[in-house]
Amino acid sequence: MGTNQLIHPRFPSFKGIILDMDGLAINSEPGFIVAWKKAAQTFGITLDDEMVRTLLGHRSEQIESALKNAIGTNFDGGQFRLLASQFWQDHVEKHGILPMPGLSNLIELLETKGIPFALATNSNRTNTEVCLVRSGLDKRFPIVVTRDHVKSPKPDPDLFLQAACRMGITAKDCLVLEDSDIGLQAAIRAEATAVLVNTNPTKDSKQLAAFAFHSLHEVADTIKHSFT
Repeated sequence: MGTNQLIHPRFPSFKGIILDMDGLAINSEPGFIVAWKKAAQTFGITLDDEMVRTLLGHRSEQIESALKNAIGTNFDGGQFRLLASQFWQDHVEKHGILPMPGLSNLIELLETKGIPFALATNSNRTNTEVCLVRSGLDKRFPIVVTRDHVKSPKPDPDLFLQAACRMGITAKDCLVLEDSDIGLQAAIRAEATAVLVNTNPTKDSKQLAAFAFHSLHEVADTIKHSFT
């Protein structure tokens, strides 16, 4: 793609911003890691953190297929999902979910400048609502699009096309903030400007992104710079 991280980049002209949820707007991923590892242990398998991290951001079918390969013939998808969901709920109730650093400042900047913004996530509506409530963000996003609202989740572009439509603009006029490869792929397929925000990006992610940042603070600074 394009320029990747610059000291003082300027975004191309845009009319709206779409944010991913897990790993981008909120730090929900530690809960998923704990839940998947604990669920796997009930099948007698110990999953290492690195293997589990490779599953983050993928479709549920892809995650289940990878877990089946790791756990073996003893794997029961329905039981695993039920156990993982309960372990995740327990973790979230105990530890909560933190917004990612810089999110509040970014939202306040967008509100001040009157820039439309939306949340678009591969999570289903129920999990999304739990995440937003537990992170104190349930009233911060005027538009929330989940996998229940579209035919195909990321890496297909449907979520971003739907979010842009609800903002009254086209995806081509949007910056899409993502932390994963499949999210960036979806942004590109939607013809939006793909912006990577990740403290430890993969080589593939950096190649996919038009711009790359380590934090939402940096994104907010760049938006300010783009309007000066």
